[in-house]
Amino acid sequence: MDDIIKHEAELQEKPKESDWQKQHEEKEAEREAIRARVRNAKSYEGIIYKHAKPTPNPMDDTEKDVSVYTRVSTKSLNQTSSIENQELYYRDKIDKTPNWNLTEVYSDEGKSGTSTRHREDFKRMMVDAKAGKFDMIICASVSRFARNIADCIEYVTELRTMNPKKPIGVYFETENIFTLNKDADQTLGFHALLADWESGNKSRRMILSYDQRIFTNQFPVSDLLGYRHTKDGDLIIQPEEAQTVRYIYLAYLAGHTSGEIAEVLTEKQRPTLKGRTDWNSQMVRAIIENERRCGNLEARKTIVLDYKKKKIAKNEGIREGAFVPNHHEGIVTPEVARAALLMSQTCGRLDGVPELSVIDEGTLKGFVSINPMLPGITYNFFIASCESVYSDEELEEILHEANILFGEEHSKVISMSCAGYQVPYGVYFLNNTMPSMTLSTKRIAFSKPFHKKMNQCTAVEILYHPILKSIAVRPCDPDSLNAIPLVNENGDVKLSFPASAFCTAIYDEMEWVEDFRFRFRGITKVRDGVPIMFFSLDEPRILVGKKKALFESMTEQDEDSVKHFISCNRNDYLKDDACDVAYPEEWQLSKHGLNYLQRQRRDRIIEGVSKNDIYIKGRKMVNPLIGVIPSRDEIESELSDLLMSM
Repeated sequence: MDDIIKHEAELQEKPKESDWQKQHEEKEAEREAIRARVRNAKSYEGIIYKHAKPTPNPMDDTEKDVSVYTRVSTKSLNQTSSIENQELYYRDKIDKTPNWNLTEVYSDEGKSGTSTRHREDFKRMMVDAKAGKFDMIICASVSRFARNIADCIEYVTELRTMNPKKPIGVYFETENIFTLNKDADQTLGFHALLADWESGNKSRRMILSYDQRIFTNQFPVSDLLGYRHTKDGDLIIQPEEAQTVRYIYLAYLAGHTSGEIAEVLTEKQRPTLKGRTDWNSQMVRAIIENERRCGNLEARKTIVLDYKKKKIAKNEGIREGAFVPNHHEGIVTPEVARAALLMSQTCGRLDGVPELSVIDEGTLKGFVSINPMLPGITYNFFIASCESVYSDEELEEILHEANILFGEEHSKVISMSCAGYQVPYGVYFLNNTMPSMTLSTKRIAFSKPFHKKMNQCTAVEILYHPILKSIAVRPCDPDSLNAIPLVNENGDVKLSFPASAFCTAIYDEMEWVEDFRFRFRGITKVRDGVPIMFFSLDEPRILVGKKKALFESMTEQDEDSVKHFISCNRNDYLKDDACDVAYPEEWQLSKHGLNYLQRQRRDRIIEGVSKNDIYIKGRKMVNPLIGVIPSRDEIESELSDLLMSM
């Protein structure tokens, strides 16, 4: 039975023999009908057949308007002679060919063939071709026309098809290719591929050559304002140009903006390296950002990521590089260069380079003074300055006291123990009638009551103690380099000012969430009519809402108010949009607030401030961000002399 079923299935799968025979006969009949149709085609009287034109040939005897395209990739002396030779050769060749008429020679000197973006004459030639100004283009080789295979095929095709009645061909003499020939595309594609490969190979050779020069200390140098280079790779100062360079650096140190410096140089008609006398901010900044003016040299700061797209990027370990300190004589010292670079980032908000000082005696001992608008400030910057004024025994004692004050290990925002008597955190009762300070990652803001408590002084100095995590604000001379102006030019109160580096240093030390802002209650002490205000960074009110105004939500809150507690530590924080104002979650562990012993220690520091402490000058220190630079008077004096001599 199984054999019968199998046999029937096989019969169903195979067409019957009669079906195959029928299909064959039908196909043969169709073929015969086609043959008969061709044999019996009708004949017409007077028919005229139009034959195709002969395949174009650049050397035939038809009249041709001919253009020439020449290109060299650099402006070296050898390449200059090359492009001149190309032009002379083709002018002579066209002049000697009876049926050729020269229309124009298009030349791109010092332009890469990997792209047409900067080849202005090539682009002009394509425009003229579209206008029908010539019949043929002569070019020495495919690589002169384009080293990018895609560009080569694209432009050759465009020339051939932009005007079907008058197609334009390109004759590549070296390869003997004329692009209007029917078999030109295949041959051209092959040669264009070779040109593309050679371009890539040339790029790789240049990269390798640069690597070898770096590791044999043959660093590439070129002329720049203030210097001329020698064949031996040295940079020689040009005294007249060096005056311009030195003026730029010192003007930055005096607090001038790049725009103000550019205006002075333009007014004085000081020439750039290329002889321009109209300066702008970008040109001034470019000089400040170049390390060679202070005697250093950095080789291969930037690289070309893609030789076709000309994509340039900063060399951050992508290819070999080198930094060579003291490579040549500097126009300015490295310290002046670092200071000027920092000042350029302040956008003229400072009147001069801030001084670093630390108070080395009295109640405020260990407090560090620096203008918080200066970039580059770090926590290590503060802690090193603070610790320098203490003996080993004093430092051990103050660290121990800080641990007691905070109830935890050094440098952490902490939970307060419930042992002993407790007093409420003062920030619980902060309202809009009390002085306060608000920190964000970019700015410091003072409330209007702060200004009132500070007796409407026009400038203050901010002191920071990194171990006690305490900020003190005291009046100062508006002309002080560390002065923070509290009023603008119109006499209006300034509620906030930029302090990005300073605030970031505190946020990093406290490990605060960057999206939060932190508000602190100010405690004011007045000695003989002179105020000073303290802010404790371990007692913050946390402002969670990103879009809230600086001093919203400052209504009075009492002990029985509902309070929200969240983690302000960036490592523990879980996003919670349920509240706009909150307090550190560690405070939930204490029923009332701060341990009384801790408050007593803090109050002893604040209560001990005297009038002498408020006015005491700190010990000046060398700023580790900069180093030793001329004094403010020395800078102003040299600037005046430079202006007189320019």
